[in-house]
Amino acid sequence: MEYKYDVAFSFSGEDREYVGEVAQILKDNGVTVFYDMFEQIDLWGKDLGLHFDYVYRKAAKYCIPFISTTYKEKVWTNHEIKTAISRAINSNEEYILPARFDDTEIDGIRPTIGYIDLRKTTPSQLAEKIILKLGKEPSIPITEKEQDNSGQIYLSVNAILSEYYGFTGGSLGVTITNIEKEHRYFNQPYFKLSDTFEGGTDAFYGTKMLRPVQFPVKLEYGEAVSVDFELVRNSLEMIWNKLPEGATVQAILTTTVGEKYKSNLVSVADIREILTMKN
Repeated sequence: MEYKYDVAFSFSGEDREYVGEVAQILKDNGVTVFYDMFEQIDLWGKDLGLHFDYVYRKAAKYCIPFISTTYKEKVWTNHEIKTAISRAINSNEEYILPARFDDTEIDGIRPTIGYIDLRKTTPSQLAEKIILKLGKEPSIPITEKEQDNSGQIYLSVNAILSEYYGFTGGSLGVTITNIEKEHRYFNQPYFKLSDTFEGGTDAFYGTKMLRPVQFPVKLEYGEAVSVDFELVRNSLEMIWNKLPEGATVQAILTTTVGEKYKSNLVSVADIREILTMKN
């Protein structure tokens, strides 16, 4: 089924700083999010009671309520979660993905439903979990045609070294070069695994750029840009250690005119080695 949004956020205004950071990371990674600050023009003049009923009942694949003491006290969040619960009951499918700032109980959300504890989860970590939960390869236009790599995109795995602290982590580096004779707008690359891990997922976005690049990025013929995505240490257990020996990863690059490029393959064993390095 097609949805307007991958996820719809429901939250109290007191928690906006955390929620807004998650929403922006997801947006930067190509996830469609219903987050009020992204919808200001669309919401202008609408009957919000009716519109929110549509959003939380029909428009999203998942609803993520950010549960807290203040969440339970607000009129709008109560309206949103009741609508979401109605959708979950009528569809009899996994829809509500609770994220908790505290142990506040919400009527209709059973305590046995799995949740993410935000007291132990940073915004970037939650964004990564949401991307993994969506469990799908990023959408590709029907008109998109696959191209030969021909040096267009190169993937590397790198150690991050500091003059003062020594080894501090690792990254997946992607170098994009435009060899198409005319300018192109390149979308943010994503990563494709040779094998699936938890939930049958085999594709994911990098969630933290070490040197931010604003995608889609315009490159003239012959121009190149490099972007590094941090390999967070907990990804070792979440992804890399769950893959079989011999597994590989490659970067996938698309353009706004429907082209698709694949990078060279990088061994998952090399990523494991980087993430287990010590000073």
